[in-house]
Amino acid sequence: MTTYDAGEFTLEKVREHVWELPKEGDMRVPARVLASEPLLEEISQDRTLEQLRNTTHLPGIRKYALCMPDGHQGYGFPVGGVAGIDAEDGCISPGAVGYDINCLTGDTSVRLSYGRHMDVAALRDRFESERATVAGDGLTTSPIRLFTESEAGTVYELETATGESIEATADHPFRTPEGMVELDELEPGDTVHVQPFQGLPHEDPTEVTLLTEEDFEDVTHQIRRVLRERGVLPLRTTDDAFNHLLKVLGFFTGDGSFGGEGQTWFYGEPADLDQIRNDIREIGFRPSRVYARDREHEIDGRSFETTEHSFKTTSKAFRLLLVRLGAPEGEKVSSGFHTPSYFEHLTDWQKALYYSAYFGAEMNAPAAKHDKNLYCPKVSQNRTARTVADGRSFLTDVAEFLDDVGIETNDLEEFDADTGADREVRRLRLGIRNDSANLVRFFGTVGYRYNHAKRVRAVKAIQYLKTKEREIERRERIASEAQALADGGTPVSDTTDRFDINDRFHERSVWSGRSGRSRPGPDFPSFEDYRADCSVSDDLTVSTEIVSISEVGETTVYDIGVEHEAHNFLASEFVVSNCGVRMVKTNLTYDDLRGSERELVDQLFANVPSGLGGGGVYEGSTADVDQILERGMDWALEQGYAVEDDLEHCEDEGYRPEADAAAISRKAKERGSTQVGSLGSGNHFLEVQRVTDVYREDVAAEFGLESDQIVVLIHCGSRGLGHQVCTDYLRDIEQTHAGLLEQLPDRELAAAPAGSHLAEEYYRAMCAAINFAWVNRQLVMHRTRRVFEKVFDRDWEDMGMYLLYDVAHNIAKREEHDVGGETRELFVHRKGATRAFPAGRPEVPAAYRDVGQPIIIPGSMGSGSYVLRGGEHSLQETFGSTAHGAGRLMSRTQAKQEYWGEDVMDALEEQDHIYVKAQSGATVAEEAPGVYKDVDEVVRVSDELGIGDRVARTFPVCNIKG
Repeated sequence: MTTYDAGEFTLEKVREHVWELPKEGDMRVPARVLASEPLLEEISQDRTLEQLRNTTHLPGIRKYALCMPDGHQGYGFPVGGVAGIDAEDGCISPGAVGYDINCLTGDTSVRLSYGRHMDVAALRDRFESERATVAGDGLTTSPIRLFTESEAGTVYELETATGESIEATADHPFRTPEGMVELDELEPGDTVHVQPFQGLPHEDPTEVTLLTEEDFEDVTHQIRRVLRERGVLPLRTTDDAFNHLLKVLGFFTGDGSFGGEGQTWFYGEPADLDQIRNDIREIGFRPSRVYARDREHEIDGRSFETTEHSFKTTSKAFRLLLVRLGAPEGEKVSSGFHTPSYFEHLTDWQKALYYSAYFGAEMNAPAAKHDKNLYCPKVSQNRTARTVADGRSFLTDVAEFLDDVGIETNDLEEFDADTGADREVRRLRLGIRNDSANLVRFFGTVGYRYNHAKRVRAVKAIQYLKTKEREIERRERIASEAQALADGGTPVSDTTDRFDINDRFHERSVWSGRSGRSRPGPDFPSFEDYRADCSVSDDLTVSTEIVSISEVGETTVYDIGVEHEAHNFLASEFVVSNCGVRMVKTNLTYDDLRGSERELVDQLFANVPSGLGGGGVYEGSTADVDQILERGMDWALEQGYAVEDDLEHCEDEGYRPEADAAAISRKAKERGSTQVGSLGSGNHFLEVQRVTDVYREDVAAEFGLESDQIVVLIHCGSRGLGHQVCTDYLRDIEQTHAGLLEQLPDRELAAAPAGSHLAEEYYRAMCAAINFAWVNRQLVMHRTRRVFEKVFDRDWEDMGMYLLYDVAHNIAKREEHDVGGETRELFVHRKGATRAFPAGRPEVPAAYRDVGQPIIIPGSMGSGSYVLRGGEHSLQETFGSTAHGAGRLMSRTQAKQEYWGEDVMDALEEQDHIYVKAQSGATVAEEAPGVYKDVDEVVRVSDELGIGDRVARTFPVCNIKG
């Protein structure tokens, strides 16, 4: 095989296990995937190749962007990705180091395509087939690419002055006038953006075939062929094209007409017509451009001129399709059209597609009836005496639909229409009841489609009516409290200053009592004044003030990621957007440990903090965290948590001198202060293993490894502190270097130019986070030594519990590499990849400089892990890098659907004698053996490419997880 076809990508085989996406377009360098064909097939199943290609657009990238054999989709940059970017004229990217998604409660309503909404938790099994609504230049929809579910996180309720509320974790970002801001940086009085249209709940449509070949037997075979080719013959209620047709049909019923030679005309404002044109394209037909025509009018002797905008389609097949679906033919007043009979098979949200488009064409916009009350929105039809019964039927069906979705209407009106024609014409009119709650429900769930001006007015009307209702509730609450105080004997004069209300209202509440509901006070604005002051964005969002933020407890939390470059979505009306591994040797054998597995796993689980949230071996002040950030493992040595030998066998001796605690936010430090010496959750773990295979005896001897030996693998990182650092700088970089961001194909690759203040500050902050991660793993190792002492009743030194090596995974480092025969300093970004320096490289600790750097590649709980050494070709091929693990095959959500945690633990113990203990069964299911790629294959590729040479294989004995 010389090429590999992966959908839109074709990779060329350079040599065995090396596949290349050639440089084209705006790519600065080629992209390379290092994988066998089975691994390449798995890698190509998600967005890894797309993200890898996007990476090649980063300024200053050298040679090629790389994906290791364990690669899979990440945030912006694929996990398992490596890029060497020039430190002089390139950039540094937080997204290419590591980033996580934030969370909402499961009942948060996510706005979807076609005016639907669904709880975020319910998207678990269907997110890949759904499109979320995104607030960008306008409202649009975007495919959902990621779904996450996390165990119990602390959530807070945010409530606004106009009554919107949402529950989210502290780090979830909300859109504000200043951009995306995390919840815990917001406070009452701040402003957030909301989009108050909610839509209707999603229901799965019942599949009913509406049109078949038999319905078109009376037309030419060419028309049937056109309809077949566009996927609308047969036409079913479950077809995506049918939903577009419902919208187009609804608008046509109001403001469309048929012309000659198969013409179908639509009339409206240019921007609204463009939306209809887009839907017609989605169905598979070609609309014309929008035409403009000046027209003269005369009403009551007054002449004026308007510009009429319209477009047409000339497809006879499209016209016939609309007719078969119930479009009125000829003069509408006499055509006798009525509700299509197939409506009985439709969901409420599908009916709303039709009716909202019809209302966009025919219903009047929200307007003030009196000072503070709104008119009933009304829709009218003129019908001849012969067709008036059809008109009554049509509007009765409209009223019944609205009633089904909780919207009340007035009685259907009917009277003579003064048309001046020589025939009897009756006028029918249906109105929406104009009490505030009813209008809010109508505007917020059905509303208008294909009419931006009416939609803007509807947004303002919703916010006005909500504000008015809250003011009425406030006044009624004051009236009740004032009356209660008076009844208790408190003089009115003593309570006047207590309430923010005019004296007359206060006195009347006490002395006269009040009948009926209160009304807004005289200072409350009229709708027209409110509308003039209220600004609605092109994406139909509006600003509102936060009135409260309160903690509501812990619960499972969820999030989604969208493909759209805006990277936001509408949730409950709101607009919402590093680790490493070490191995500890022992002189114990597997026989020494037999019989103690259960006690050991229980003691490790009890003594090594794990799981989400706080709790660590060491909990100190932010001043203590500053010391850890600045000094790394030196701090652990000074505090008695480490010995000199630990530093000598750690990457960079556990200290990055560029680290600057001042570059880390206080919030990040506060998150880290309670987590020093903890595993966390997800794929982080502590595992006791035995060496089962030795492949290079000489190197294994230098590493201190031999068959049947017990070792301990610790996989964790910088916990919440590292996440916060990435979040802080990603936001700052997006705002400060927006110009660079606009040049990149994906906003998730946000980068700061090399040499800029933010690039230097982020690098210092990242180095400080690395120091924190080394200390975190060291304290977990310290506690592990203590547990072994207790279980085996021996000092840890007597058991030879010394560090083999500690290496960081998600990191960008300044390193010198050969680029085109010239030594260049690069920011080598390794996301889900590990450094793999060969023998002789000065950065390798002295203990291993003659044999090469140790590399630790964890497998899944039921498979082996590997110890490798830096291969002789790693510098030339991968900037001295290789894989960092097996690489996921399944998302965490899919894993929990496929596996039951308790069953996994039982099977591991019974079949493989592996003892597992975790904070929850869900965590075990997420990390089940079948969730990952074949680690043996990943290591085989690394070994055969000479980027990481196999030294030894280990197998689990017991494992603890968060």
